[in-house]
Amino acid sequence: MRRLTLVDSFFFLGHDEFTGRPSLSRTSLGIGLAGAALCDLLFTDRITVEDRKVRAIAGRPPGIPTADHVLSEIVSETGTHSVRDWVDHLRGELPSIAADNLVALGLVRRTPERVFLRRHRYPPADLLVSTAARSKARGAVFGIDRPDPHAACLALLAWTAGVDDLCEPELGRAQVRAWMADTHHALPRRISDVVSGVAAVAAAVVYTGDRK
Repeated sequence: MRRLTLVDSFFFLGHDEFTGRPSLSRTSLGIGLAGAALCDLLFTDRITVEDRKVRAIAGRPPGIPTADHVLSEIVSETGTHSVRDWVDHLRGELPSIAADNLVALGLVRRTPERVFLRRHRYPPADLLVSTAARSKARGAVFGIDRPDPHAACLALLAWTAGVDDLCEPELGRAQVRAWMADTHHALPRRISDVVSGVAAVAAAVVYTGDRK
């Protein structure tokens, strides 16, 4: 099996790793997935971020369905837009796109909730896969060495988008904030700008009350 992308990993973090029930609101899930998709494109050298604006540097898609979709939207734009604008634009559609991709890969099943028929849960096909994202993010925090950018990015996106229990009960909120600040500063600027954009949209959502 191919390595899980950041989008795949964040989707698993946004759902219970055993039952597949959502543990984040659809809005928070979409915000985190949007940031993860942009980071997937950064890690595959399809886009760059300059002055907090997203610019395509390669038109050939990386062959990852969710990232391919996002890249096609970026390439189709005549102008450049900020990370915050892209996260806000993408957050509504990415939960469905990411779910469809994981279902097609056979990594999850789509099961309607009995009470809320318009909502779904996504039971995993393999617990080793569904738990890998949380293990990776926790390893970034508790590892002895400085985490690699991929793992650090996942942990930062998780906390920023609302996966608050990632390192409980070992770390308190003050310790989490200290780790986030240090790690955010150490990341390459273009990646830290994506995380900042995610944080800006998440804060705006809290301010406006759009938490569905």
